Amino acid sequence: MTRRFAAVLLSLLLLVQPVLVSAAGYEYKVTYEFENRGTAPLVLTDMDVAVPMFMNSSWQKVRLAEASVSFTVEELDEDGSKGAVMGVPRTLGPGESTSFTVSYAMESTARAVPGFSQSDAEPLSSIPQSLVDAYCFPTETFQSDHPLIASKAQEVAGGATTVLEAVDLLVEYVKGEITYRNFEVPMYPNATLQDGLGDCDDQSILLISMLRNLGIPSYLQVGVYIHPSIDDSETSWDGHLTNTQTGVGWHGWAMVYVPPWGWVPVDLTLTSSNDGLEFLRRAPEYGGNVLTAYEVSRQPYIGESLETRDRIIGSTLYVTIIDEATEIQESSLGMDAWLVAGLGASVAAALVMMFVSGRKAS
Repeated sequence: MTRRFAAVLLSLLLLVQPVLVSAAGYEYKVTYEFENRGTAPLVLTDMDVAVPMFMNSSWQKVRLAEASVSFTVEELDEDGSKGAVMGVPRTLGPGESTSFTVSYAMESTARAVPGFSQSDAEPLSSIPQSLVDAYCFPTETFQSDHPLIASKAQEVAGGATTVLEAVDLLVEYVKGEITYRNFEVPMYPNATLQDGLGDCDDQSILLISMLRNLGIPSYLQVGVYIHPSIDDSETSWDGHLTNTQTGVGWHGWAMVYVPPWGWVPVDLTLTSSNDGLEFLRRAPEYGGNVLTAYEVSRQPYIGESLETRDRIIGSTLYVTIIDEATEIQESSLGMDAWLVAGLGASVAAALVMMFVSGRKAS
């Protein structure tokens, strides 16, 4: 999966006062263009021509409203992510190209921010065993059993008496030790820890790996961050991939089970604070303009990303992805309004190629 770093996004979040937000509607359009610049035919895979179906919940409703070609909906990975596999020609002859465009109708409402406090926090023993079994095992991506990660997790938060305290300590550690740096593919968490560099999902993957080592359920969510100031274009993957985004960028964050508040988002790069609890309170995922596309818990997110990048760089395939999002003032879902906590400044979001490159976020 490719990754794109949009440096122009730094300092986009300027919402520092609470505001009353009702349901917001968005139109999100993405265009994929594929070109064979070689002298021999090449074949596109299902993943090359798949787009996410997004998730639906009590606070977001997303539907694929229009497509320029026919498609079939399929389950694409072991985490249950669903995608629309587009019915474009799979074989491109020398010099041939193909493309498709899809449009999503999105509606989302802001959510109330939980009242996090150490006095109400609960111990690790309060986490249901079923969640520990489902979300605390090591994977190809979440290296919770790696000696370096295990040692650091125990050093930083092994003595915590509550889940909230452990999350607080680990968030402050990651933010203090990892400098934001974008790479074209996701990094393994041991490399992020050792090098002290990583972007949104690199930092989230490291945090999740450390949390899982402590027996705290966690996983990665990936989605879109919609903001009118986003306007950027960049070419990567040795020139094989060009991403252009207007009004929207792809982003990744951690979901962590923190009793008694349940599953909560922890955003390490769209939030600015020196305090771990403030990171939880200021998560922009509560604000209504961050929408979830899919989740990563079991799938080999990093390995597939690396394999896809190497495959495309080694081919004559050139891909252009154009993402555009606009806010629609009228909302048809009638979802209730919520009081939204202000978000801190300092944005470091990046557009990624969604399924054509292994589903990698910024």
